[in-house]
Amino acid sequence: MIFFTGTDTGVGKTYVSTVIGKHLKYRENINVGYLKPIESGGIEDTATLKDTLNLEEELNVLNPINLKNPLSPNVAFEVEEYNISLKEIKNKIKKSFNLLSKKYDYLIVEGAGGVAVPIKDHFLMSDLIKFLDIPSVIISKPNLGTINHTLLTIEHLRNKGIDVKGVIINCISKLEDVLYYEKTFETIEDYGNIEIIGIVKDYGNYKIDFNKILYNVKIYPKC
Repeated sequence: MIFFTGTDTGVGKTYVSTVIGKHLKYRENINVGYLKPIESGGIEDTATLKDTLNLEEELNVLNPINLKNPLSPNVAFEVEEYNISLKEIKNKIKKSFNLLSKKYDYLIVEGAGGVAVPIKDHFLMSDLIKFLDIPSVIISKPNLGTINHTLLTIEHLRNKGIDVKGVIINCISKLEDVLYYEKTFETIEDYGNIEIIGIVKDYGNYKIDFNKILYNVKIYPKC
């Protein structure tokens, strides 16, 4: 299992989760599940993966904490008058996590926003990753500013004692339109002491080192 987090909101965590989920399920015949612990601004991300992976669970199992407004969870809880304690939040998420991780051979867990997004009572998204005790992969973008955002995300996760398996670049902009993107990628790997394990351009055009994220799943060769 893996926790996909991002350098920011809108870097394409759901898009990459969909690409990887489809590949593992339909090309590698792996029984793949999906969990979106917290979703703000509707249920679209969870519904997309439920449909893509043909999951039978109800949406409230795949997404135990749902917030109507596209806001940081701590703010959304307040403005929506959603009265729930941090203990209850963690219990609801853990219940879904335990159920899904037992049922599926591989579980994709997708965060909301970046690693320092507050959930409640100074409990951050990175604390949720630590609470679930699973490795993470950072979804980033190739655009200007990504070096800073990616290196800060790497440092934050490592300071929390979280195993970071690598970085996947989601090309929200065409690579050929990004000036010296190769140098940007080299800088992230060098200064972050990390490997860029994948580049996603679209559903049919991606290159990912699946061995880096399938550390506990054996892929059997097709006949």
